[in-house]
Amino acid sequence: MTYSHPNDRERVTELLGRPPMGPFSVVHRNRQGDPVVIENAPFLDDGTPMPTRYWLVGSGETYAVAVLEANGGVRQAEREVDQDLITAAHSRHQVSREARIPEDHEGPLPSGGIGGTRRGVKCLHAHYACFLAGEDDPVGKWVHHQLGFGVCRLELNDPETTVVIEGTTFTIPTQMSAINERLTHGSYADPAELTNIIGEITDAFDDALRIHDVGRPHDIDLAITGPHGQGLARLESGSETCVHASIDRDTAEELFRLLATDNANDRTDHPGLLETDGDLLGAVCIMVALGRLVNPAQIVLGSAPSS
Repeated sequence: MTYSHPNDRERVTELLGRPPMGPFSVVHRNRQGDPVVIENAPFLDDGTPMPTRYWLVGSGETYAVAVLEANGGVRQAEREVDQDLITAAHSRHQVSREARIPEDHEGPLPSGGIGGTRRGVKCLHAHYACFLAGEDDPVGKWVHHQLGFGVCRLELNDPETTVVIEGTTFTIPTQMSAINERLTHGSYADPAELTNIIGEITDAFDDALRIHDVGRPHDIDLAITGPHGQGLARLESGSETCVHASIDRDTAEELFRLLATDNANDRTDHPGLLETDGDLLGAVCIMVALGRLVNPAQIVLGSAPSS
């Protein structure tokens, strides 16, 4: 294994607080190029087996995961992540690590799965390092979401929507009252205007990502919070008491087609909607525009259910 940059060993030594005890390479960096995850060789310099293949070294990430662990994160992950998925991840990890060991090696071998364990959750740092390195680690993905990095959150408002993604907060223009006015063609929305508005929203989102130096997200959830998110949850469920719902992209597109083909009066008269919800076509346009752009695994509407 080789170091990715000449100063990586010096920087990793600084992050660890001691020199690395074996060969490594940097496999994940932050936007500034600083090491976040290193991949260790199967053996240390003295030949000792190294069961932890991926090591979280980024200072901010290490601290955030430590806080999560201190708040009971390990036990919470064991409750919320399917145990069969965790066991399968350990098995995949072990096979992948063993494939890097020379066939003619003699002596002790690193054992176990992620972090050297075979089942359950041993260390959130090790799981998160595996996830950031590109492994299919369900616990690492769970950590990513707990830290707020696996979700794009939208607080829909007029005239601007607040976006929180990858630890960065910014706004994009979404004048929903103006959107609804533009969408009125007689008493029905103009399909061409719908297309224009969705394009404007996606352009505004991409522009904001460039300005804030955030890459277009992938493999995330889309969360729409606040009153408009709750209104969309009521629209989807047909229940006036509903304040939370999880849907996929196909369902979001169905809600879009439902309102886009309604006349202005019928859009506010669907089962579940409150008088205060008003016309949600503008909100649906925003949801569909960003859903098409980031292709989320799920779209969460409204406030989270109480625990």
